Amino acid sequence: MSGLTPRNTFSRPGLLGLALGALGTLLGSSQAHAFNHAGNARLLASDEAAVIKKPVLGLQRSAVPLAWGFALDTSVLADAALAPNLGLRWGLEAGPHRFVIGARYTKFLGSQLISDFVSTQQESVKNLEINFEGPSAYALYGLQLGRVLVQAEVRHWRYQTATTTATGALVVNFAGNWSVVGEFGVRLQEGYPLRGAAGIRYAGENFGFSLGAAYVDVNEPLVPLNEGRFPILPAFDLSWTFQ
Repeated sequence: MSGLTPRNTFSRPGLLGLALGALGTLLGSSQAHAFNHAGNARLLASDEAAVIKKPVLGLQRSAVPLAWGFALDTSVLADAALAPNLGLRWGLEAGPHRFVIGARYTKFLGSQLISDFVSTQQESVKNLEINFEGPSAYALYGLQLGRVLVQAEVRHWRYQTATTTATGALVVNFAGNWSVVGEFGVRLQEGYPLRGAAGIRYAGENFGFSLGAAYVDVNEPLVPLNEGRFPILPAFDLSWTFQ
């Protein structure tokens, strides 16, 4: 016998244990921690992989659900900017998986108004052809893991030029109806220009709100503000869902 008395040891939780515990809490699927989707299925600068189930009036999207996951929608912000639009959207929930496809047509009525304004600001410009109208289509896949939503979106539109974007997003429902939102993507063209957004969102049973900033890197020399360059624009939305 050595005379040594064995003792019990207790390991302290390290940083890895704390991180795993926090991740487990976020990914918990209990009803108390259910993920809150926005009624108008919008994040900051991109769509949300969610089914529109109730009529909703919102700035970025107003919609009326039909049947079998379909909904008619329009962007009130675009309507107010003389670009009336109408879209058809379909969504499906299959366990934690979310599938969405949609299409929209936009008619731009402000071409002459903008052309006249630019001509008064830039005397060298006599006539400006602007065409922000045409069809667009998009598809999304999302995976909901408790209070976390991970999704990917591909969008294509044909206005003055044909453009395709691919965007990924992460949404973390951190407290009650509040979430933090991050988006990152590229335009699928030469140079692969980056785009992204970050901000917060409140997705209540009726009232919805989001606020953030979107990196868009718009460069239009004919716009008589900031030499036509706008790297960052605000991302803002208000909505009311009718239960």
